[in-house]
Amino acid sequence: MAENQSLPEGIEKLIKNYVRSVEECDVELARGLWDSSGRVSFIHPNGYERSFEEVAEHFYKGTMERLCTKRELVVRNIACRMCSEAAFAEFEWDFYATARADGSEMHTEGRESQFLVLKDGEWKIAHIHYSQPKKQR
Repeated sequence: MAENQSLPEGIEKLIKNYVRSVEECDVELARGLWDSSGRVSFIHPNGYERSFEEVAEHFYKGTMERLCTKRELVVRNIACRMCSEAAFAEFEWDFYATARADGSEMHTEGRESQFLVLKDGEWKIAHIHYSQPKKQR
């Protein structure tokens, strides 16, 4: 993880584990990072997931595992705004991967925002929205 502003320890740990869950395509690790109340969502260029089961099936398995054999997610410029038992984290990322189909190297860039909630003393992901970086004019 690139250098960033000072983050609350629990949020820094959550983001590091989120990165690990993507790189390792670890659905069980990811499951522990999301709010288990069932009210979660994930907006990304390929879809809109409305439960952790959909996130696991369409993002982790359907995209990350099916399309890539190796994954590296590098996050940078993390900013976080706190509000009692909720927080809003945003960052930019570079994603490097090896395509499963032909072994070619892939690189994409993006921005991501995460809405986090504090549940039983631990930060959990309630919503993610990611998109392509701003186009230069």
